[in-house]
Amino acid sequence: MKVSRILRIHHEDALQELRRFLSAWWQRIELDGLLAPVELPDHAGTAPQVINCLEDLKFVNPFLPMMQTNSAPMVDAMTRDHPDRRFAAMLRPCEIRALVELRKRNRVHTPASAAGNHQNSPVLIGVDCSGTCTAAEYARQLEQCCESVLSRAALLYGCHDDDLPYPVRMACQMCDMPTPLGADVVIGSLDIAPQGHLLVISSNEKMDADLKLAEVTDGLASEAEVRTREIAAARLSEKRLSLRSELINKRTWQAEDLNSIMAMFARCTLCADCLDECPLYDGELSGMLGVKESHQRTNPLLTELVGVSRWLASCSGCGMCQEICEHGVSLTPIIVTLSHRIQQELNYKPGDPDQRLPWTI
Repeated sequence: MKVSRILRIHHEDALQELRRFLSAWWQRIELDGLLAPVELPDHAGTAPQVINCLEDLKFVNPFLPMMQTNSAPMVDAMTRDHPDRRFAAMLRPCEIRALVELRKRNRVHTPASAAGNHQNSPVLIGVDCSGTCTAAEYARQLEQCCESVLSRAALLYGCHDDDLPYPVRMACQMCDMPTPLGADVVIGSLDIAPQGHLLVISSNEKMDADLKLAEVTDGLASEAEVRTREIAAARLSEKRLSLRSELINKRTWQAEDLNSIMAMFARCTLCADCLDECPLYDGELSGMLGVKESHQRTNPLLTELVGVSRWLASCSGCGMCQEICEHGVSLTPIIVTLSHRIQQELNYKPGDPDQRLPWTI
């Protein structure tokens, strides 16, 4: 059973309160390092970095609406390189979904913390996400306001039905899972931060006790506070699900027009940056791209199609493939259309740690 605790926000500064909590928790459980979104110099947004000392927590900012890469593969690298140290990782919902899928595919070697061996497994901290901007949009927003204003706008989202004061990436517009699934601890903010609180939600009572969360929070959350966040998350999910269905239906209609498909890819240079950026890609298109010899397989085309469909079934929806593309290829609508159609056919929800891959025995 989940345990929900409260962090009271002082002086209307949720970010500072989160940093205070992280510092106290770090010392209480004797953490060695934290992978988290860290503010970059010259107002360049955030990037995932491993923090090794308490002093650097002052740069952690998971609320800034900026995402430059999916850091799921970094979690495994961090713990594999230092197996004798205790780490935590602060991730957005789509990053945790990617990490869960990588575990199912045996692409990472660190087990989940819930398996019981906390000392050798990273503690996953998920953070509610209202959406992130493209790099270009983020730069435009900074011309009008500062980073603290953008962070506060993201936190205030959910207290009413108005849209965010900035456009988010298309992948975020179509993401119907704004709250983390599969995390050991969740920092809940949707419709909670505007009321002067953050939620710290552990996955179960044992996790809550092992991580000593009672010692670094301000008591148990009330049922009303927990319910408030759940309602806000459901409202946001429903809104984005509706938009995604609308865009998918539109894309399905366009797919009947071969000229539209060809026009979308006309700017593609086959640089494969989008594939390199995908945390789940594992060479599924190598044969089609001519990287592997076709005679190595009995049915190369069929093998490729099976691999591609399984890859798309695990898509976490982070949209980094389109974000990294320097040529403006609109990949997100195409990938979302294909992946969600496959997921529906397989009745599969990517990122659910309790659901096995549909093709495994």
